[in-house]
Amino acid sequence: MGSEAEAADMFKCPVCNGNVKTGPDDVVITCTYCGSTTTDEGKAIGDHLMETAIDGETRTEGFRNFLDKNKGMNKSLVKDAQVVENRLIYVPVWIAKVKADSYYKGYKTVQVPVQKTRTVRDSDGHTRTETYTDYETGYVPVQDEIHTDTDEPLLARKGARFYGLEDYLDTINLSHTVPYDFEKIKDLEPTILNAEIGSEEFEKAVHGRVADRHRSQAASGLTELFDCRTTTSVRGTTYLQAPFSLVRYKFQGDLYKAAIDGHTGKVVLGEIPITRGQRILWTIVGLIGIIVSGVGGELLLMGMGVDDTLFIIGGIASVLLGIIMTFFGFRVLIMTERTKKG
Repeated sequence: MGSEAEAADMFKCPVCNGNVKTGPDDVVITCTYCGSTTTDEGKAIGDHLMETAIDGETRTEGFRNFLDKNKGMNKSLVKDAQVVENRLIYVPVWIAKVKADSYYKGYKTVQVPVQKTRTVRDSDGHTRTETYTDYETGYVPVQDEIHTDTDEPLLARKGARFYGLEDYLDTINLSHTVPYDFEKIKDLEPTILNAEIGSEEFEKAVHGRVADRHRSQAASGLTELFDCRTTTSVRGTTYLQAPFSLVRYKFQGDLYKAAIDGHTGKVVLGEIPITRGQRILWTIVGLIGIIVSGVGGELLLMGMGVDDTLFIIGGIASVLLGIIMTFFGFRVLIMTERTKKG
């Protein structure tokens, strides 16, 4: 997570005249008193949407449902997990519909059948000429096009990063948005992050992102890409403030976290503790895996010695099973938690 504690400046809200603390890079600012959102020059930002948010109690309920679903053998997880932080953060996002057209050239290689002749000698010493098919590398020129028309969101922050935020941004659905209305969320006392990226910078960035995606798609089917030219048309640029919640909780003295969609209350990404009992169990599994691999190796050597197919197959299967058990057993042993998607 980027530093949010850098020295703050003061911005005079053009609507309510309130003094708003801002970061040094903020270019779109939401007043913490009246909720008005303007550029740092006091200009309107155009289309402005938001997702409504649920209260802290409902977010906690969704979080505990996530724990219950993923508790595994840890039956006490839901009861003993202590929520120590349940922040609602409105993150700024620019979204626009981007029509992109790419024209590219390159080549790909193919294996071309070639008829060849050779002279062979039979068992009696006589020679004859025969025809056979060989394969040589050929080059096929490719000239094609890619056309897309997609919604492109971009987090309007340069520094701030929160656990699970990128996964959350992938879930944003414009159909869930409403016109921005500060009165609908102010009682939830959210932290509202200002944008550090303006609309013009966003449109330049999104052009490059879509062009890079087209270039990667074009290159994926070619041996070499010679040229890829992309033109983009950005329309309907919208400023969206999206509710993201970061929950931190304690379990058996350790701290864990989960990222929650503040609109639905569903966990997007979360950490699940691994208890001492689970470590012991998986250590035993790993040790059994070592034994199974050893027995399988013995069976494999025995089968190869007497040319017994059944022993060879059984040995190979035992070795593979033992390796898998050992890998997962000791992998869990060194992990501090599991990461699960909601």
